[in-house]
Amino acid sequence: MLNLTKRIYQYFFDLPDKLYPFKAEIEGRWVRGRESYKQSIEKAVSAYGPGRFGYKLTIYRQAWHLVGTLLVIILATILARNIFGSDVALYVLLGVVVLGVTYQEFYHHPKIYNQRINKSVTDWSVWVLPIMIYLFLFLH
Repeated sequence: MLNLTKRIYQYFFDLPDKLYPFKAEIEGRWVRGRESYKQSIEKAVSAYGPGRFGYKLTIYRQAWHLVGTLLVIILATILARNIFGSDVALYVLLGVVVLGVTYQEFYHHPKIYNQRINKSVTDWSVWVLPIMIYLFLFLH
C-alpha cells in the first residue's frame, strides 16, 4: 500500500513536468514536456542560482499548485457531503491536507530536493490560502 501511495504521489508530482507547454530546442530538435521543462530548470539554475527558477517557471509551478488546491477542495467537499454526510468532515479533511502540505513543504521537499525556505513559504501559501478562504466563505 505504501508503494502505491508513493507512486500516486510521484505521478501527481511529475504531472506538470510532463505537461510543460513551452518548447525548447535540444540538439537541433524542438521538444515540449519533460525534456523542455528539464532544460528550462537547468537554464534557470545556471542564470539565477540554485533553487531559483525565474518568473516564468515560478508562475507555471504555482499555477499547478493552485489547480491542485482547487481539485483538493472540490474532492474534500464531495467526500464530506456525499460520503461522510457531515460538514465537520470537510474541516477534518482540509485540516489533514494543510498538515500534509506543511510537512511536505517544510520538511520533505527541503530534505529531498534541497528546496529553499522562500519557495516552501510560497508553495505553502498557494496551497493553504485558498483552503482558508474557502473555509472562511463556507462558514458564512
